[in-house]
Amino acid sequence: MQTQTIKTELLINGKKVLVGHQFLEYVIRDIPDIKENQEIFNSLVFSDNPEVREYLSRVENIGKKSIQVLLNDSNQEVVEGVLSNSNLAKYISDEALMKIIDANNTKLLMAIACNLDDYVKCDICKIVKILANHKSASVRYSLIKWRPSEIVSVKILKQLSKDEDIDVAKEASTELDRRG
Repeated sequence: MQTQTIKTELLINGKKVLVGHQFLEYVIRDIPDIKENQEIFNSLVFSDNPEVREYLSRVENIGKKSIQVLLNDSNQEVVEGVLSNSNLAKYISDEALMKIIDANNTKLLMAIACNLDDYVKCDICKIVKILANHKSASVRYSLIKWRPSEIVSVKILKQLSKDEDIDVAKEASTELDRRG
């Protein structure tokens, strides 16, 4: 991802004041998250300031191309923010999500597992199988950590109820009992 220094100016009664990166970090939180500000948010995704990009991963009114830019960010917190934002996750393509899965970043895989229902453009059954068979117990556990998605099938739950990790096995068994 190519970033750039964002030139920020403040206009007060027709007088311009140049401000630095810290001002932008503070003020971005006060820019209303409304459709009318989408163009500004779309420009700011290229900011060389990771705090600005991380904040943008949590807004609702950002363009689809900007979502893709943020998904390719070198900052893990930015990518995790997009993966965990249900308003943005619905625009993530299967190809983009598989690219993240293939990178095998445990923290990002955990975020995907916790937000399965949000990836409406993706082959979720395939993703569940991949995550349920991941080597990291943290990833497998994230599939069932909170009230698991109905997408996690009984077959997968039975598999996980026999997991070598006691916490995974216990949670999967509890969910199987709940589904009765």
